[in-house]
Amino acid sequence: MSRRSAPFVAPSYIDDPISKDGKKHAKVLLSTLQEDIARFRDAQFPPDILRQIRDMPIYEGNLAEVQAYQQRWHNLLERAMSFYPAANLPPDYLPLPASLEIPQFIYHVQRLHLTKTHAKESKSFGSVGALTDKCGDYSADDMARMTAAFDNDEDARLVAHREFIDLRAYIFCRDNKGEMLEPERVRFYRTGLIVHALPDFKIVDSRQTPRKRRNDAYSNPLADNGVWKIYRKK
Repeated sequence: MSRRSAPFVAPSYIDDPISKDGKKHAKVLLSTLQEDIARFRDAQFPPDILRQIRDMPIYEGNLAEVQAYQQRWHNLLERAMSFYPAANLPPDYLPLPASLEIPQFIYHVQRLHLTKTHAKESKSFGSVGALTDKCGDYSADDMARMTAAFDNDEDARLVAHREFIDLRAYIFCRDNKGEMLEPERVRFYRTGLIVHALPDFKIVDSRQTPRKRRNDAYSNPLADNGVWKIYRKK
């Protein structure tokens, strides 16, 4: 139900794509693509031919409208696919990375369920310096406890957790036979979501009641700066 993103692959048209220089060239081309997407998005998003759902970056239309809007993105989508060739293909149907900020297009949608849930971002570190670079400052006592964790075990790792409320959509689609498929869970706030709405399309909005937080395997943090809690990795 949950979807990761497709892996990056240096395009085959780059000279020696697996070499260090080839990979560097690929990264430069990817950066250029991201700049082109940002400019296009400024001009074309939100879509002018689709209807917004609630106060969300979600837009719905009939088949012709959604196909027409997706066609505007065609060249950028093709360029993105050269870097992420597994995107939206079987067996995993992984999406393009959200960092590209290309809208997600989903067809034959019967029902859309909007939810909020307690979530947790996690990062792992092998040194106190790397941790504070990413997570910010800590008190002297916190620093001492984190430093001691490494001093006492050269193989130690620290894990940082940041809690936040995650916004998701559960999307219920029908197949070519009209059968309802298992729902897809999609994060859409960064990219935007474009749905082809079937007749009798329904929206269920459960954002006022966030889903319960799952039990956390970690407790008693070594350090806490109000944003990131730090634990010794199990």
